[in-house]
Amino acid sequence: MNDDLVQPDRGFGTHPHRDMEIVTYIVHGELTHKDNLGSKESLGRGSIQFMTAGKGVQHSEYNHSEEKPLRFIQTWILPRSRGLPANYGSYDASNKQCILQRTKNTVHHLASDVTNTSVETPVKINQDIDTYAAEIELGQTVTVDLPSNRQAYLLCVEGSLDINGKQLNKYDGTEIHGNGTPLTIKATNVETTEHGDLAHFLMFSMKEDGSGRTDLN
Repeated sequence: MNDDLVQPDRGFGTHPHRDMEIVTYIVHGELTHKDNLGSKESLGRGSIQFMTAGKGVQHSEYNHSEEKPLRFIQTWILPRSRGLPANYGSYDASNKQCILQRTKNTVHHLASDVTNTSVETPVKINQDIDTYAAEIELGQTVTVDLPSNRQAYLLCVEGSLDINGKQLNKYDGTEIHGNGTPLTIKATNVETTEHGDLAHFLMFSMKEDGSGRTDLN
């Protein structure tokens, strides 16, 4: 997981990837993506994009704003198999026609396994991974189910959070092992964003690694 801050009129020139699922979540600013598959688009806050690098893909990422910095969280995930066809897709949070509407104090299920037909998410990837995000107003609480056979990595993106009685501040990340009890996540400090005064988290859940730990670290 990379937490990238790109200054105005800067970016990453065309470069290659292969055999990786790459999930990118935009925190603020606007990310412009272009690749050799013919995809080109700009995405703002709350949007998510994925790239199945598979057999090989080349792309660039830029912040074309002359004034505003761009912050995005990019996570690399090993796919379940190598040599997959390269693919790109996204969910544009600013597009009102999208199936998922951005609302505060609500956990949004943004990505899931392409083989999981029991849930519909804006993004599907080639691995048993679920991606969640939420923007939370001060004092408000959300819950996320994390079964006992699942574990998660949660990043406090903005503000501060109380998670089952333990505190996380901005940029803190934590590994969580499910014990059958839902995660209770409360905003204890907020910061001013383009969507209002909020705390904010991004979480990836996956199969338990067998360590047997069940508490929040």
